[in-house]
Amino acid sequence: MAARPPSNRLRKLMRSKICERIEVKEMTRKDAGDKLGLNKAQMSRLFDDQDIFSLDRLVDAAAALGLEVRLSVVRPYGDK
Repeated sequence: MAARPPSNRLRKLMRSKICERIEVKEMTRKDAGDKLGLNKAQMSRLFDDQDIFSLDRLVDAAAALGLEVRLSVVRPYGDK
């Protein structure tokens, strides 16, 4: 079985944070979907943790919910 790309882990984290933010703000899925430009089926997939969204789309969704997205790129300890 092929190794999953690192972007899968990042997309999973983003989906989790977006869903958490929607719940904290006590938004309905419909209201959140309207704000994010996602239809009912897409919102269900977001909450079901289905990996259908690009990282770009998730970053835009997070920003629309008032989340700040930061990216750090570092080399591994001891790597030259």
